[in-house]
Amino acid sequence: MLHAGDVVCVGRGEGCGLQLAHPSVSRRHAELRSEAGEWRLRDLDSKNGTRVDGCVVAEASLRDGVWLRFGDVYCEFSVLSDGEAEAGERRLRDRRLRATALTAGLQPITGFGDLLDGSLHAVIELAHCSRGFVLLRDGNDYLVRAHHALDPSQLQRRDFSGSAGALQRALQERRAVVINDIGSEPWASTRESVVAGGLRSLVCLPLLDGDAPLGAIYADCREAGEVIDTLDLELLQAFAERATLYIVARRASDALDARDTPRWRGPVAAQAPAA
Repeated sequence: MLHAGDVVCVGRGEGCGLQLAHPSVSRRHAELRSEAGEWRLRDLDSKNGTRVDGCVVAEASLRDGVWLRFGDVYCEFSVLSDGEAEAGERRLRDRRLRATALTAGLQPITGFGDLLDGSLHAVIELAHCSRGFVLLRDGNDYLVRAHHALDPSQLQRRDFSGSAGALQRALQERRAVVINDIGSEPWASTRESVVAGGLRSLVCLPLLDGDAPLGAIYADCREAGEVIDTLDLELLQAFAERATLYIVARRASDALDARDTPRWRGPVAAQAPAA
């Protein structure tokens, strides 16, 4: 949250006041500045450009409710009253406390299946989604090890109502995939599975053991809901990192039983799903 008089650098670099950890964003991408009672946005010679409501800008004055785009990352710019700002600060505190509680709740869980279920339901809650599943790698395949409100047997079929493309991107690029508006992402909105499923938003978090993909947690929603904002993504990524540590530790003492377990042949295998 920004305040009058602030000068904030937007970018991928660690020193940025608004850090956007996405490969399409330059280390120092743009600058937000409050001056003379208005907010201004200036591009800092970024590689992939800065846009305001879809228009490329070098510098622009911002009005309330515009959409900003830094590379491939979308942000909504809103001017808040003192009361709205205070409510926003309370939301930030509440979200952080809830994320901390969900993370702490994983530690005492001893059963491997219960750990995966707990991780999945935490991501669904933090991402404002309604359904999802956990994939874990087993050789060249990925096993569905936990699921909620989704039929895992559909994962390799054309009637799968989620987004296998989001899974592929998250595992191949080793980064979170978040879409708040499916229609704004051409690669997602044209996929048969996404259209048939009527998806509105989704998140896919890779579970990384070092740089190696251990699996992923996928969640989506068919109804219009809350936007997954920068704070939510920060909390989700932190949660996924902690969950991965617990999963690695518990998995060492829990052999995977592959019998009758749905598999998804992911990007590390020779064949990938079409949708």
